Amino acid sequence: MFTKKRVVILGSTGSIGCNALAVIRRFPDRFKVVGLSGHSRVGLLKKQIAEFKPEVVTLTNESVSARADLTKKGVGEGTKLLSGTNGLRRMIFWPEVDLVVLAIPGTDSLMPAFWTVESGANLALASKEALVMAGSLLTDKAKKSGVQIIPLDSEHNAIFQIVSAFPERSIKKIYLTASGGPFWKKKKGKVSLKNVLAHPVWKMGRKVTVDSATMVNKALEIIEAHYLFGLPPEKIKVLIHPQVAVHGMVEFDDGFIMANLSVPDMRLSIASGLFWPEKPPANPLSRSLCLEDIGKLTFHRPTHHRFPALTLAYRILEKGGSYPAIFSAVNEEAVNAFLNGLIEFEKILPLIKKVMTKETLSSRLTLAEILKISEETRQLTRFFLGIPTNTSGSFSQ
Repeated sequence: MFTKKRVVILGSTGSIGCNALAVIRRFPDRFKVVGLSGHSRVGLLKKQIAEFKPEVVTLTNESVSARADLTKKGVGEGTKLLSGTNGLRRMIFWPEVDLVVLAIPGTDSLMPAFWTVESGANLALASKEALVMAGSLLTDKAKKSGVQIIPLDSEHNAIFQIVSAFPERSIKKIYLTASGGPFWKKKKGKVSLKNVLAHPVWKMGRKVTVDSATMVNKALEIIEAHYLFGLPPEKIKVLIHPQVAVHGMVEFDDGFIMANLSVPDMRLSIASGLFWPEKPPANPLSRSLCLEDIGKLTFHRPTHHRFPALTLAYRILEKGGSYPAIFSAVNEEAVNAFLNGLIEFEKILPLIKKVMTKETLSSRLTLAEILKISEETRQLTRFFLGIPTNTSGSFSQ
């Protein structure tokens, strides 16, 4: 007989949130959904509330119409309705929460990550930006609180599983794999939004899909891996792996390389994160990896000419200070501008580089300084784009 793990999911209506609920649906005897949060997909949030009957729900979209839509038929007897960032914080500190799944994208994930660590619940992290912006602060706070940060990204989760299985072995190098995105075999040139969002393997949110096309997603993962695993940049390598069967590899000092292989489905790494430190009792999918169907596994070294975002990631880690926070903020604004038709896809990386030439700090930053730098970077990016500078990020899931 198992005690159900009490779970809060932030960003439950996004891709990661929906997949997390799919795993919980598969193992109803192991998990209790305590809290859910959503932003714009109110109809889906209502369905999730009806199915999982959480104790508390937070609507981060504080518009009158969104709240009215959610409460029109009630959120269910016994379910507390909260709103905004204060609602998220109250939900994270809800009694007896064991695990918080953080699937809110972008800068909006930063404070919920710190609140989770402060609460004492383990953090199942799908949002790269929290670690990229404040990696040292967040990991140090987690260690002091005795909280485990469990990565849900397939690549970091693969490395996490291997390292956890062989804690006594010294790491020589880790390898993060990348599909190459939608333009791996194509000349980029001018591309449409439809082309960019047509990822050949993964079905993800729009922002992450654009990041995959620019390879900024992998650049963010390099920075994230540095903080997650405490490795210097030279021990973090990226390989282009079009078959997307190998999600991560760890090379140990004794010469052996351990690889994590599976079908490309986020439910596997999410299940691993939900069950940690145990192993999932069964495959949450109806299929497994069939190597004979794949036929061969190929790996390619990424070049600077083709993937300049990766070179930028190592430069950011070398400089440190506020560079990671600036990188995360300017990329978020650039991607939003592209998704809204304000700039072409080819202008995303040049805009990032332009903003990152501005003065930066080299000292260890406080959380308040990071938030200030992030907002200043957003305003500067909007100024370059010629768009209003009085708007801010939103909880988009």
